[in-house]
Amino acid sequence: MSKRRWNIFLLVVALIGGAWIQASRVPSEDESVAQVAARVNFQAPDFALTTLEGKSITLGEYRGKIVLINFWATWCPPCRAEMPELNAVAQAHRDQLIVLAINNGETIERVQSFVAEFQLTFPVLLDPDGAVASKYAVLGLPTSFFVDRNGLVRAANIGAMSRAYIEAQITALTK
Repeated sequence: MSKRRWNIFLLVVALIGGAWIQASRVPSEDESVAQVAARVNFQAPDFALTTLEGKSITLGEYRGKIVLINFWATWCPPCRAEMPELNAVAQAHRDQLIVLAINNGETIERVQSFVAEFQLTFPVLLDPDGAVASKYAVLGLPTSFFVDRNGLVRAANIGAMSRAYIEAQITALTK
C-alpha cells in the first residue's frame, strides 16, 4: 500500500473511531450538550490542563482575549506541517491572540522534544487521557477552535490550517 493510501486509511479509521467515541458520550444529568461539545456560536467549554512546566492553565483565565485552541499530536503529519504557521501567527499577534496547543495523550518527554524541535513560543498543554479533546468533540487531528473575547466559539477547523486562513479568522474576530 502506498504511503498516501496508508495515510488516507489511517485518517478514515481515526475519524470513524472518533465519531464512535463521541456518539457514545452521553451528557450526565448536570451537563447540557453545549457543555459536552464545543459548537460554533456557543460558549467554549472551560478546562484546566497542565503546561510542560507543570503550571495549571484554564481557558477562563484568557477571557477578554482571542484564543486559538489547537488539538494535535507529534505523530500527526498535518499537525507537524501547521506548527510553524501557528508559531508565526502567535508571535505576530501576541498582543491580541493566545494560542493554546493541546497535546492529545502523549508523554511529556515526547512533547518536550517536539516543542524544542519546532521552537514553539506559545503554551503547550497536556491532555493525557483525552478528556478535553472529548469535551470538544475532536474527531481528527489537528482540530482548532477560534474563541472570541467573550468565550464563544466562532470557528472550528479540522485539518491543517494555512497562515492565510488563521489570519482571516483573527481579522474577523478583531472587528
